[in-house]
This record gives sequence, structure tokens and C-alpha cells, in this order.
Amino acid sequence: MVAIENVLLAAVSVFALALTVIAVLAFRRTRDAHLIFLAIAFGVFFLKGLLLTLFFFMNTIGLGGFFLLSGFLDLAVLALFYGFTLRR
Repeated sequence: MVAIENVLLAAVSVFALALTVIAVLAFRRTRDAHLIFLAIAFGVFFLKGLLLTLFFFMNTIGLGGFFLLSGFLDLAVLALFYGFTLRR
């Protein structure tokens, strides 16, 4: 039986990937440099889901490393979202 946590993590990762693609397409259409921050933020969010899934199934990271990696990537996403909201 599949654990709900695995399904939820997969859904979040797929959604983050879709948002990354949408942001890249929006940048290509508008050439608004702020959309690069948004695309990278969604990409980092996707990378976080991918890495956490990989480390979870390989069982190569301890709980401390898990929280360290998760916190660092969350901080990066928040900084990128802040960069997206800055306007001249």
C-alpha cells in the first residue's frame, strides 16, 4: 500500500514542475526579468521534492541532514520569491 506522504510529495513535485514550466514560458513571452526569479523559485521547490524523495528512498540522509537540506532549500525559495516581488 502506498503511503499518503509519498503521494502528497509526488503531487507537490509535479505541481512545482508544472509551475516552473509555466513561469519559463511566461518569461519567454514577456521577457520580464522578474519572472526568472519565479521560475528558479519553483525549480528549487521541485528540486527539493526530488532530492527529499531520493534521500528518503535511499535512506542515505539522517533526520538532522533532512532538516538542514529542507531548511536551506526553503530559505532559497523564500529569497527568490522576495526577489520576484521587488519592482523598480
